[in-house]
Amino acid sequence: MQLHPAVRSRGGLHVILTEYHESRRIDRQLFGRAGRQGDPGSYETIVALDDELFKRFMNPKLLRLLGKRSKRAQPISGPTGRALRSYGQHAAERLHARARRAALSEDLRFNRILSFAGTE
Repeated sequence: MQLHPAVRSRGGLHVILTEYHESRRIDRQLFGRAGRQGDPGSYETIVALDDELFKRFMNPKLLRLLGKRSKRAQPISGPTGRALRSYGQHAAERLHARARRAALSEDLRFNRILSFAGTE
């Protein structure tokens, strides 16, 4: 779908991400919506420390410390925010990979147990 000329002349689509997904791939796809097939566009993230990804996969003490620091001073810097996101998403992806391996292992086990025609 082509951008309307008025949208294109104003810089294209601007995507604002307000919550991180557990998968980096999904975040990249959302950012990619900003500029498709040579169209102009931009994106930004505005995420709080109480984001679900952080609450599930980060150390609560670290989050409290960062929260106190950000209330006194400026918002969390870009590199710190990227490191938090990267760590949280990496932890989530490891957890999901473990779950997929366990499911595959169970499938293989059930196939061995329930097979009526052996290969002997």
